[in-house]
Parts: sequence; C-alpha cells; structure tokens
Amino acid sequence: MTVSTINKFFGKIGRAQIKYRLPVLVVFLILTIVCCLGLSKFEIANGSEGWYGNADKIKQDKDLYQSTFGNISNVAVLLEADDVFSEEILTVIDRLGERMMEIPFADKLTSLIEVDIPVGNEEGFEVVKPYEQGIPSDKEELAAKKAFILRGTEKTNSLINNLVSEDGRETWISLTLLPFENADDDSTAVGEALYEILSSDEFKSDKYKLYGSGMPYSDAMEDMYEIPDAILRVLLAFAVMIVFLIVFVRTPFGVIIPSLTTIGAIATVMGAMSYFGEKADLSLVTLPVLLGIALSIGYSIHYINMFKLHFRQTGNRIESAVKTVEESGWSVFFTVLTTVASLVSFIFVDMKPISWMGKTAALVVLAVYAYVAVLIPICFSFGKNRLPKASDVAEKGAGKIDLCFEKWAETVKSKRWPVIVITTAIVALCIPFIFKIAIKIDMIEMSGTKLPHMIEEKEIISKQIGSRYSYCTMIAYDDIDSFKQPEKMQALEQFEDFLGTLNLTKKSGEKPHVSSVTAILKEMNRALNEGREEYFTVPHEDYVLAQLLELSSIDMNKDFTEVMDDEFRIASVNVDMSNFESELAIADVRAINEKFEELFPGAKCCIIGDMIEYAEMSSRMVRGELKSFMFSFIVIAIMLILAFSSIRTGLIGMIPNVVPVILVGGVMGLFALSLDFVTMTVMPIILGIAVDDTIHLTTHLKYGLEKHGTYLGAMRASFREIGKSMFMTTFILCSIFSVYIFSPIHYLCVIGVLSVTGLAGALLADYTITPALLYVVKPFGKETEN
Repeated sequence: MTVSTINKFFGKIGRAQIKYRLPVLVVFLILTIVCCLGLSKFEIANGSEGWYGNADKIKQDKDLYQSTFGNISNVAVLLEADDVFSEEILTVIDRLGERMMEIPFADKLTSLIEVDIPVGNEEGFEVVKPYEQGIPSDKEELAAKKAFILRGTEKTNSLINNLVSEDGRETWISLTLLPFENADDDSTAVGEALYEILSSDEFKSDKYKLYGSGMPYSDAMEDMYEIPDAILRVLLAFAVMIVFLIVFVRTPFGVIIPSLTTIGAIATVMGAMSYFGEKADLSLVTLPVLLGIALSIGYSIHYINMFKLHFRQTGNRIESAVKTVEESGWSVFFTVLTTVASLVSFIFVDMKPISWMGKTAALVVLAVYAYVAVLIPICFSFGKNRLPKASDVAEKGAGKIDLCFEKWAETVKSKRWPVIVITTAIVALCIPFIFKIAIKIDMIEMSGTKLPHMIEEKEIISKQIGSRYSYCTMIAYDDIDSFKQPEKMQALEQFEDFLGTLNLTKKSGEKPHVSSVTAILKEMNRALNEGREEYFTVPHEDYVLAQLLELSSIDMNKDFTEVMDDEFRIASVNVDMSNFESELAIADVRAINEKFEELFPGAKCCIIGDMIEYAEMSSRMVRGELKSFMFSFIVIAIMLILAFSSIRTGLIGMIPNVVPVILVGGVMGLFALSLDFVTMTVMPIILGIAVDDTIHLTTHLKYGLEKHGTYLGAMRASFREIGKSMFMTTFILCSIFSVYIFSPIHYLCVIGVLSVTGLAGALLADYTITPALLYVVKPFGKETEN
C-alpha cells in the first residue's frame, strides 16, 4: 500500500472531524470532565509495600511472617551523646520514649530505660529494669547502673554494641508497631508522627543528636521532600512547554489549544485510573506526566506546522485542517504506536511500580494523541480565511529555515559515506562501556545526599551501632515444640554464626548485628546459674532447653514473641546490614538459601525485608530490562517492516534508533551510572521516542518519492516540510526532560542527563545516518522521472 493511499484515508477522517466538529468537541468535553472527577481519588504509593503482587512469593513470605510475629515495620531513634548514661541524657531517653509511645500503632518500646535484664536471685531469677525506680541523680549510683548494663564483654552481653555502643556514646530507642490497617497510609502517618517529635523544640539541643530510622520514617521523609520536588518538576516542565510554544508557534491560539489538550489528556488518564484504585508510584509518577507533556507538544507542533504550511499556500482554514490530518495523520499515528509498544514492554518487569509506569505512560501517550489529533485540526478550522501571499505560494509555504533544511538534504548526500563511517566509529567506542554498567539498588545512592533525610541516613550508617538496611530470616517447622529439640536449636546457633560472617552484615567492634531467641536463652541461662559467665550459652540438654524456653516465653514474653512463636516451631533471626551492594546481596541470599537446606531440612525457610526485596529487584531488573528492550526492538522493527512493506526498509529504519540507545549505555558505563529500577526505564522510552522522527522522515521520503521520482527530490521535500518540526520537537523534549537535571534527587538528575543524551543523539542520527543510509540503500526501489 502506498503512502498516498494511506494519506487519502486519513484525509477522509480529517474531513469527517471537521464536518462533525461541534458534536466531537462536546463528547471530548464530557469525557474530560467525568474522568477528571476521578482525580479526587488520586493517591501516591510510597515505599516497597506495593512492589510485589499478592501472588508473589516475597509478598506471601512477608504475610506469613507478619501473621506470626506482627508488623515487620518499626521506627527507631539513634541517640548520640558524650555519655548516654548521664542523668541528663537518660532523662531525654525517658521523655523521648514516652512521646514515641504516643505514635499511632505503638506497641513495645525498647531503650535503656525500658530494657529487661534477667538476673539470678535466691528464688531462681527475676527480670530487672535498671531504671524502674527512676533515674538517679547520684553519680555513683549512675555509674553502678551503667556498669550493670555494660557488664561483661560484647560476647557475653547481648546489649553491648546492639542496644548501646561499648563506649556508651550511642544508643537506640526503638518502637515495634501493631499491624497496619492500610499499609501505605498508616506507615506514612507513623513516620510523620516520629518526625514531629524529633523536630519539636523539646528535643533540640547541642548536647546530643537524634537520628530517625525505620521504613515508616523513610516513607514520611520521602513524602515530605520528594513529592514537592515532583510537583516542581511537573510545573517547570509545563512552564517550559508554554515558553517554547510561544517562541515556536507565536500565536495565542497555538499556545492555548496545545496547553489545554495536554492538561486534558493527562488529567483524563490519571482520573480514569484513580476510579479503578490505581495508586501512582512516588519514584516514577512524574515520568508519564513529563512524557505526556513532551509528546503532546511534539505532536502538536507537527500538526500546527503542517497547518501553517498549507494555510500559507491556500488561505483556507478548513481545507488546511483537512490537509494537516491527511499528511501528518499517518506518520504521527504510527509514531504513537511505536512509542506505546516500547512502553507496554514494561509489563515484562515483574515489579508493580515499573508495570504501573509503563501502563500509565502508554495510556497517557494514547490520550495525548487522541486529544491532539482530534482537537487541534478542529480548533484551527475555526476562524477567517485569507488570501495567500504570492511568495508563500511560490515557496510552497516554506519559510527561510525550511529552505535551509532543504539544502541540508544535498549536504548529507554528498557526505553520506563519511557520515556512515563516523557513526560506526562512535557506536564502536560506546559498546565496551555498556559492559561496565553496574546493576545496583541502593536507596541512598539513588536518591543522593542533597536531601536532608538522605544526609541523615548516610550518617546513621557510619555510626558504631547505626544501620539503614536490615532483613529477617524465618524458619518454620510443622511440628509443635520443634525448637525444644537441642539439635534444631544448635542448628539455629550455627545459622546465626554463619549470618555473622556474610559480607553485608553490620558489625560493631567484633560483634555482628544478628539477633534471635538464642540471646534471650543465654541471658536466662546465666541468670539461673548465679550470673556466671560460663553459662552464657544455650543448654544442649533437651529437658533443660525445654524448661528454659517455657520460662523465657513467660517472663520475657514481649522480647520472646518477637523472635519465636508460642508453639516453639517458628523462629526468626534478625540481621542489620552495613550497606547494600546488589552483587553481594544476591550472593548472600544465595548462600543463605543453601544454608537453609543444609541446616533445616523439612522446614519452610524464607528471607524477609530489605535484603531479599532489593536483591530480588536487581535480578528482576536484569531479566526485565532485557525482555523489555528486546520486546520493544522486535515489535517496533515488525511495525516498521509492515508499515513500509519491506524487511530491508524496516531494518534500516531501526539502525538510527539503536544508535542513541547505545550512546546512552555508553554514557552510563563511562560515568559509572548504576542501572536501577528508575534508570532502567530510560532505554525503552528512548527507543520508543527516537523512532518517531525516523518514521516521520521515512514516511515523508516514501511519499515524496511517489511524487518526485528521485531520492534527492524526495529528501529535499521531506526536510523542507518536517526538518524544522523534527528539531523543534526534539529541542522541546530535551528541554522538558532537562528539568530533571536540576533536581536534588539523584535518580531524577540521571534520568534527565540520559534522556537528553538519548534524544539529542536520536535527532542527530535522523539528520545524518538515516538519510545517508536511505541514499545508499535506496530501499523504496529505483528512481523514476515524474
């Protein structure tokens, strides 16, 4: 099928649009209003709660853990001072603990004030709170209580370098939480409550420093700092859009109509999705919006420039509007299909935020196209006709810049071989750097350290007992009292020792941050044996172990129920991490799973928390990125082949679009930019957008060849008609995505740099390598004299 035939079909659509323009406008208005009403239900999801679906093993393991041990989320405060055992600081800890118990869903508080320590006595043992009778003022009494809490060494005292640092300069005040009713909302509410406490005047002092911690606190801080930044990026993008519409279109109508279509299309999609309970992801919410703004302007400029071209020639608004749809309709529609294909490819990434972004962005692109393709021709058809100028008719409506682009077609033809050689050399230079791209999920590295809460989190990691990441392992047997068997408890001890040797396990001094029921059993066993250090062990006699477990579950109930169930068949081991590195995390997860099989045959074992979620995310990203990119590449190639009825033409059309993707990969490798769940979205998007100009150029070339008979004549006509539009749309796209570059959030800055690099590279490829290849290969057959 020739392009002329397809264009005639779109011409009929354009004529129908104009004929029924008033009813069409009414339908669009009603649809927009109804969908926009759904924006009242719009919500943003934060944290990792919604990353995995209900059928996902990670989600199922997490649900099993929480049904046994309660809410996996908690909040904590790390306090740093010269001496945390001084009267003044202990008073602060006490007051802070009281305030933290006012936090929604507060359950159990652990601090130096609230800690339970089993101590032997004549009757056996008792559980002592060192400061139960109040905080003493006497220095000797304070020193005695400090010595009691820090008795022994880190190897024989579970509190040292865990609850409190060995030098007495750091201590945790931690709060476990009751189960949430609504995970996202409740988590944020808890974090906000902790922030209000820490930022209040009551706890401002130069004698100590407080660091908030825990996933709810992190979620609240992200809401506080990242949502305003996301809003700012969208507003800046919209401002950029307005500025460039004024500069490039230079008519009030040409500024107002595209602006309204952009807002209407994006609001319609977001509102419609909100009706179905779809929550936007905080990290990715701006991408569909900015993409919609950018593409809306791109499509609008193609339509507006084509309208102006024909209006200058004919002076007839209705005929010019019809001609606009006829000559731009197919190429713009085809670019929409390829862009949607690249976005739909994100369904292969088995993570809800990524699939949400792909689905939403695809719908936004379709909505933007529908609004632009329908409303701009209709709106521009209103108004008075005018007599065309003789000069405009002679130059076929082309301006001075259009004529410059026409000459460029001749330049590329004369330099086609140098262009091909230089492009090949650039690609060859970039390829080695692609293999240097590191896959890394680290929230601190992703977000950067320009935001206050990220600076705080980085400082916490550097502290003696501070930690940002953690995870839990759970071992569940079917039989009741399984852990009363000494061999199973010994296996649990061996497992703890093994976890302490892993690369990512946090260590304070020589002590790994690994905790389980064994710490309680050791303390209880020592207390029952007159406090002798040699009894700081887990007994191996079955009847002694069984009695000790029963006693611990009663007298140390709150601590006990956090690490073992009341049937003594499910145990958890909690591990704090020093940092997060994807490769090491994946290796650690693999090693843990192997150890599960070795030590706990017949038990259901799983890992819950940051370690498994981020490690699994890394693995899924690798698989998803490859599948997503390959799906985009194959689908777009097939679409090009079908559109041009030629395998050769379709594959040639893919070459200039792979170039910017390789360029982006080269830049990532050269500057050591990590591939994470946000930056991984760039390459398929670049491929989907980059192909747009190739389609416009190739479609116009084929149409021009049908009219002019020669490749040079067709290329000159193509560059004259759309060369300026290609530059304008890409320049606007780059300008809109560049608003990310100035964000204090690192991953947005990286997206901005990579997007601008890829889009600029795509434009250069379409100005150079695309016409050069078309001149050399002549994919549409031999030239004829028309």
